[in-house]
Formats: sequence, C-alpha cells, structure tokens
Amino acid sequence: MLTRKQKDKIHVATSLCLKETGFEKMTLKRVANKSGVNEKKLKEEYKDINCLMREMMSRGIDHVTELLEKSLNARGKADVKISRFVKSLLEDYESHAPLFKLVSINFETLNKDSLLMRDLLTQDQIDRYRRNTMIIGRIIAEGQSEGIFRKADPLECAFFLRGLIYSVILYWSATKYEGSLEDFADRVMRIFLTGIYK
Repeated sequence: MLTRKQKDKIHVATSLCLKETGFEKMTLKRVANKSGVNEKKLKEEYKDINCLMREMMSRGIDHVTELLEKSLNARGKADVKISRFVKSLLEDYESHAPLFKLVSINFETLNKDSLLMRDLLTQDQIDRYRRNTMIIGRIIAEGQSEGIFRKADPLECAFFLRGLIYSVILYWSATKYEGSLEDFADRVMRIFLTGIYK
C-alpha cells in the first residue's frame, strides 16, 4: 500500500511525464523512475496507466470541489469569494493540468492524448464536475441576494465564468506565456465582475 507522500510524488511525476512524453507514450515504469517510487509497488497499486490517470483526474475534481465549497462557506461578499476561488484555481492549474485541459477545451479540438484521457473519465466524474459549476452558481445567487450582482440566471453566469477561465488557459498556452497562469486571475475577475456588478 502506498503512503500519501508516495502518491503525491507519483502524481507530480505523472504530470511531468505527461508534459515530456504525452499520455500515449507514458508508462508506469517511466512514472516510477521519475517519482522515485519502486515500480513493483506502483504496479501493485495501479494495474495500468489508465488507473493512475483516472485517480489523478478524480483527485483534480475533488480539489476543485473543495476550493468551491471553501469559497461558498467562507465569510465575505460573493465577489470576494469568487475572486479567491479563481485565483486558487489558476494557482493550482499545473497540478491538475490534464483534467483542466479536458474540461476547458471543446472536445472537437482535442489532440490524441487528450482524447485518450477523455475516455478515462467516468460519468460520475463528469457529473461531479458539472455540480462544481452549480456551486459557482450558488455563490453568484448569494451575490444577487446581497444586492451586489445584477439579476441574471446564476448558472448561466457560472458557465460564463468557466468560459473566461477557459479563454485564459487557451491564451496562456497559445502565447507560451512565461509567467504563471495565476497572473491572469485578477484580469479574469475584472472582466467577469464588470459584467455582473449592479
């Protein structure tokens, strides 16, 4: 049984291997070498690379849910809550890049690696991701009841916010921006909040 620390090393190594070789060429042996975790132990935990990727994507969804629930339950106005969420999400982009790439980009534009990873998502994972959008909608509805956001369909606004985040990820990737993705968090929120403030 792998420890939490070993799993964290494996997940970091998996992200690095994805960047270096892509999903199609990734192997458990390569992940074991990169993580420093014994290959035999790794194979006892994961029967193949698909099992490891499913776990990583599930972990990514769980993490986004935690960020959203933390934002929803935090003190302060809804605009501050959403801003904190977007900043945290973009700060963590690198650790969950495979998942974010899949859910952010239209499946018609996905490359072969992304299509292979998409096929690993379970219906439960897709449903959990969709529920996260509903949590964003609840925070927006909260802002409407506080009188700081204009009246509009909160779920529609949540999808618009996700669209802005998607656009930033595309821009960041296309321009090969040298800085961190979190550099764009304030810009995303400035654009979004300008459209939703009363």
